Amino acid sequence: MKRKNLHSLLAGMLLLPTLFMACKRSPGGELQPVTDKTKSGLQNFVPSAYALNVVYFVPSDGDTIVNYRARLNGILQQGQRFYGKWMNYYGYGDRSFGLPLDSTGKVKITVVKGALPKTGYPYEGGGNTAIGELNTWFAAHPADKHSEHTLVIMPASTYASDGDPGGVPFYGLGRWCFALDYAEMDTSYLGQNTTLGNRATKWIGGLMHELGHGLNLPHNKEKVSEAADPAKGTALMGSGNYTYGKSPTFLTAASAAILNNSQVFRTSTATGIYGGGNTTINIIKASYTGGNIELKVKFSSTQTVNNVNVYNDPEGGNDYDAVPWVAAPSGDSFQLSMPISEFHKKTGNYALRIRFLYTNGSSTEISYPYTFVNNEPVLDISTKDELNKSSWSITSVSSQEDDGPATNLLDNDQATVWHTQWKTVQPAHPHTVIVNMNGIKSIQGLAFLQRANLNGSLKDISVFTSTDNVTYTSRGNYTLTNVNSKQYISFGVTISAKYIKIVTASNYSGSHYAVLSELGAW
Repeated sequence: MKRKNLHSLLAGMLLLPTLFMACKRSPGGELQPVTDKTKSGLQNFVPSAYALNVVYFVPSDGDTIVNYRARLNGILQQGQRFYGKWMNYYGYGDRSFGLPLDSTGKVKITVVKGALPKTGYPYEGGGNTAIGELNTWFAAHPADKHSEHTLVIMPASTYASDGDPGGVPFYGLGRWCFALDYAEMDTSYLGQNTTLGNRATKWIGGLMHELGHGLNLPHNKEKVSEAADPAKGTALMGSGNYTYGKSPTFLTAASAAILNNSQVFRTSTATGIYGGGNTTINIIKASYTGGNIELKVKFSSTQTVNNVNVYNDPEGGNDYDAVPWVAAPSGDSFQLSMPISEFHKKTGNYALRIRFLYTNGSSTEISYPYTFVNNEPVLDISTKDELNKSSWSITSVSSQEDDGPATNLLDNDQATVWHTQWKTVQPAHPHTVIVNMNGIKSIQGLAFLQRANLNGSLKDISVFTSTDNVTYTSRGNYTLTNVNSKQYISFGVTISAKYIKIVTASNYSGSHYAVLSELGAW
């Protein structure tokens, strides 16, 4: 399966042990389990106020597959127990995702007939086509929409020579997730070392993984110690499709922290769910000491933050290898100690991705690049002592859009940006902006902040400084990093300047415009 912006087939499950956990917080803020033998955590979930929408989507020239209701009922209720087990383990109580039930207590599966034949819903692009039709269907049947989360199951449209099914969407798209059905897709085969057993691990495990995406979960990987733990093993949102039903598989603490705020895990209704939010990191200090990455962060947020996930992601690509930690903030700050002995890889480039989890279910993620050299992390991501910009002004700008003036570079707000023209005219690079610091300052370098969504982030630039806005001195050519955290360039020496000139050469989308959120000096 291809990943792209979708989510490929991966999932997992652990055979349920008899011991269940509550939780406590260590002095460093990391979530830690503690034994609680009084909780079963298996069947008696606190009822969810919202339920997952479960849709069996059938192309116009297709039909449901024999016994699908009984088979999918078993799969989904088993999955509900799996998710609930790990929520209880990390101390979030006997909670799992809600399922719509019929009068007999079985999962209510809504069958919707598609407008197109099988060829209209291929793996590539078929998910968005189905979503468009289902949005129309839900608008006409509002009583059948129980939440913002929808699992779409489609009968397999193709079969390989060995009988393996396929041919339909199988990935997550936002709060939608897609999986397939075939005649032998049944939990009774899980754990068997047979063709049908291995197939059940792949496709039932895959459904559970894609459901995780539909419940807001990103990819992540187990720590080294968790991989060796017979009660944990492989992370569901990592490579769990290879182990589901065969060997220990689990939800990480980071996944459980996200699910804690998910709509379909809530035990009471609420307003403002997924209402968004914004977080700014004001101070970050990162160091490597005694085998640990020590992280201290002070932040400000427009929403209540109840947990912070920190992912150490090889190659920085939101991939399956990101090893996570969870911190509980104390007011507007948190700290973590992350042993690199828990990393599976200690070479190459990494991204430190900090995700702030809001009680309304939304989140904000800020990413910082770092690298490993000689098996040790090199961390150059601590904040600098920036100059106050309150009296700064824009002397000149070569291009700006009416809703993206250059003055936005000076307002200390990542949500506003300088954006060159794109509506009626589209001037190409180079673009130039000159900032007046309102007096000659001694500076060692500049600070840059890309727009939060990284759409068309600024890439290659040249920097010049001046004391009189007449004679400018080149301070070098630089390539900015495509991350949404504060980044710095250093001149190598302390210089005196009143004016800063930035000349752009390219952006990360290869297009004509320049866009940047903040420019500062330190």
